[in-house]
Amino acid sequence: MADLLIRGGFVVTMNPDRQVIEDGAVAVQGDRIIGVGSTAAMNQQHPSRHVIEANGKAILPGLIDGHSHAGHGLIKTMGGGDSDRWSEVCEQVYTVASTPDFWRAEAMLAALERLKFGVTCGVSLLGGGDAIMRTDDPAHGEAHASGYAQLGLRDIMAVGPTRPPHPRTYARWDGMAKTEYPVTFEQQLETIGLLLERWHGGAGGLIRVATLMPTFHDGEHPDRDLPLSERQGRLVRELGRKHGTLFHQDGHRSGSLARAEQLGLLGADATMSHCTELTEADIEAVVRTDTRIVHNPSAIASVRGRCPVPELLDRGVTVIIGSDATAPDRSADMVRHMFMAMRYHQRHFRDQHVMPPGKVLEMVTIDSARAMGLEAELGSLEAGKKADIITVALDEPHLYPPNMPLYRLACFAGGGDVRDVVCDGRLLMRDRQLIYADQKAILDEAARQTALMLERTGLSHLLATPEGFWGRSRY
Repeated sequence: MADLLIRGGFVVTMNPDRQVIEDGAVAVQGDRIIGVGSTAAMNQQHPSRHVIEANGKAILPGLIDGHSHAGHGLIKTMGGGDSDRWSEVCEQVYTVASTPDFWRAEAMLAALERLKFGVTCGVSLLGGGDAIMRTDDPAHGEAHASGYAQLGLRDIMAVGPTRPPHPRTYARWDGMAKTEYPVTFEQQLETIGLLLERWHGGAGGLIRVATLMPTFHDGEHPDRDLPLSERQGRLVRELGRKHGTLFHQDGHRSGSLARAEQLGLLGADATMSHCTELTEADIEAVVRTDTRIVHNPSAIASVRGRCPVPELLDRGVTVIIGSDATAPDRSADMVRHMFMAMRYHQRHFRDQHVMPPGKVLEMVTIDSARAMGLEAELGSLEAGKKADIITVALDEPHLYPPNMPLYRLACFAGGGDVRDVVCDGRLLMRDRQLIYADQKAILDEAARQTALMLERTGLSHLLATPEGFWGRSRY
């Protein structure tokens, strides 16, 4: 007998045949899927006392976010419209104005956002940008990981050193008393190692740890830093490979992927985000090394340059979608980012046939699982895989009439249409009602930690509506 049967819905399996079942069901036992088929067949083969009726809903694998940032959830409203000023805030908060309680509260808020959007797994960089990671002390990463574990979602926490030169100044807080101290690369490497030992595969396999290095761009960083970064990069890569982890980098653009290959950072275990205005040498390096690319269509980087996603796909590169959330102008709603990816490249080519809906559905499910080395476990509804399952309403006014359900999912649905969420076989949300999480308590603690952060930094003035918000064509 199954522990859970989700039946009567439009099943989008994302299996190798991309099978869809109009009146289908998914049976779960423990943390695994034990059957996928017609409702009639699953009723007979896997009866269950615990049933979710999915009439009028689509049943899909849990969505996967290829790139987001821990910490951003509590500062996303600051300095709206000025991304450079906002990045300065990130650097200040993440190094000298945050505590473990800040990171735990933000993780629970971000996990709750993902949960309600049907995102059951994602990459979270422990900080902002590519060089302001909170890796001075494992307490901050442990607070983040424990927050996700408490909500019952999967998370891949990416941790790495700051950019040279070192040491880097960090701070601890005792009430409102701050103590600053220098942190060397070696201390950051020790923190990464401790987080790998304590949390990679932790919380029953829900939490994984990825390694991370800053991204170098020709002409932007001192040449003296490159030999040092090559040595540091190899140490971080060796540490990650020892533990069998994913490697991640943020903010690649023209020439930097070719540089990363020279530094020995590319490979099939590497996911590289943004990747805008790539040179032919960049693309050749990616193809040659089977490196995976994360496209962030809603990010400010995609305003400043284009990731050549169709061109990469045509060369056989695995490309996935990341939210780059949470930030001043974007959430973790992966359905929104799917549509952005379609329209973004259609506009570039002036061709509505570019980036079909089915491709973007793959990019947030099975392709993302493949990029993260988790294809055997996640990304599709197949017997033997982990039971990460969501349902999406198809019976709302903006999703009618009741035809072409695949098209409606990609073009008309939103994250708020997610109704039920199962992660690792555990039902976390049913008909938009949270089973275990206390939303008010999470929101209250997020507000409290934000207020404390603002008091530490004195940056409350950045919450004012910026000049030029109204009545102008630009700020």
